[in-house]
Amino acid sequence: MDRFDEIVLEWIKTVPSAQNMAGLNARSDLIGDGVLDSLAVLDLVSFLEGRFCLSLPVEEFVPENFRSVAAIADLARRLGGSAS
Repeated sequence: MDRFDEIVLEWIKTVPSAQNMAGLNARSDLIGDGVLDSLAVLDLVSFLEGRFCLSLPVEEFVPENFRSVAAIADLARRLGGSAS
């Protein structure tokens, strides 16, 4: 797990629906397990844009990009985000 994954995982752990999820990791199915709903995704996008200094194009708003911590971190890396 790299710095992007760690940052995203820490944020995901603050989502109320993730509070009681044992074993939450970079590969957990955040959508299928009910951790992320549409409002949480909007909050997450705001966090990603601010934390990683990137802009998320509307065409990137697809479930595959938010399915797991690893997918979200990959999205941030792909869009040229900075984890420093």
